[in-house]
Amino acid sequence: MASAQFRVWFGEHQASTDDLARIEEIEVTQELDRLWEARIRMTMCLDSQGRWQHRPDTVAAPFSRVRVELDPGNGRFVPLIDGPVVRLESLLDSQPGRSTATFAVRDDSVLLDREHGTEVYRDLKDSQIANRVLRSVTAITEARTDPPTSTTNPITTRRGSKLTLLAQLAHANARRVYVLPGATRGHSVGCFLPDPTDPDGSLPTLRLIGDARNLADATIEEDSESPEHSHGATLSLHDGHLNNFQSSASDLDLSGSAPVLANQEAPSRLLPPADALREDLTDATRRRARDAAYAFKLSSSVVPGCYTAVLTPYVKVRVECGTTPYTGIYMLTKVVHKITPSLYSQHFEARSDARTTVPDAPVAEVAGGGLSVSFSASVGVF
Repeated sequence: MASAQFRVWFGEHQASTDDLARIEEIEVTQELDRLWEARIRMTMCLDSQGRWQHRPDTVAAPFSRVRVELDPGNGRFVPLIDGPVVRLESLLDSQPGRSTATFAVRDDSVLLDREHGTEVYRDLKDSQIANRVLRSVTAITEARTDPPTSTTNPITTRRGSKLTLLAQLAHANARRVYVLPGATRGHSVGCFLPDPTDPDGSLPTLRLIGDARNLADATIEEDSESPEHSHGATLSLHDGHLNNFQSSASDLDLSGSAPVLANQEAPSRLLPPADALREDLTDATRRRARDAAYAFKLSSSVVPGCYTAVLTPYVKVRVECGTTPYTGIYMLTKVVHKITPSLYSQHFEARSDARTTVPDAPVAEVAGGGLSVSFSASVGVF
């Protein structure tokens, strides 16, 4: 596989070879339900007259645009982030070679959170409102809101920022709202979408062991208290009827052969009052049950040079951890890309809502039959 390459745009201008040579490190953090951020660290130096060269304010201005693209070695560049500069940091040192300028860049979600106000939407579906709000930002040239939400609300009011309204609508409809870098510079894609049900076919399998191994390690946590039966109730003002709603992992499209926790062992929990404001709580209970079902939490790193794709949150990928219940389909929740002139690495976190059934391990017998069990214990007396 060819070595990884990257390219950067400052505004409308692509970074030159000299600009790229001054970049010490790029770290792009992409996280579920969070604004994405890139930190670009570049070298600074003094000229013969004692004046600082390549100050951050001479390279980029506040809220000027920066785009970072990466080719992992397959010949195709993938955008990691495209958005405004929100912070500039200068580290000045009297010793040569130790001064740096760092740019913090965020995705275009930040542009949805800059103006607070009140706005009323009448007789629209939540997906229609989301489409309109996302497209109100010039840099967001495409909005993905299909499939449309089911109900039409007589009045929906925004109080606060546009991003706050979008988050509320996503919360009520078991969806997520986020902004992705577009295919071309300066264009982003606003998303108001449910979690995917199938793995992304363009992502190769992540393997921990075997000839095609591409994971350096894997830490897996199983939260047995997380899965739940989520339920709530509403009182109809039309006829005084009490409507009950309930959802659990068994009602979802699980990504494995069995839920992490057996259905009869899951606790029963009520929706918080803030989640039970609508007359129909079907989506609210499904959203809470879905989030709670992700009880397997995986943290791992890709072996540099052994994976031909770029990972990103909001998609699912198959992870193989040998013959263990942890092998299965995982939802990527956080990816940290680190780029230096000599190395590209990916560290990621992911969650799964199901376990894979594996055959029982063979039981070793001792002479005379029965089991031989060995263990150690440490006891403190106080």
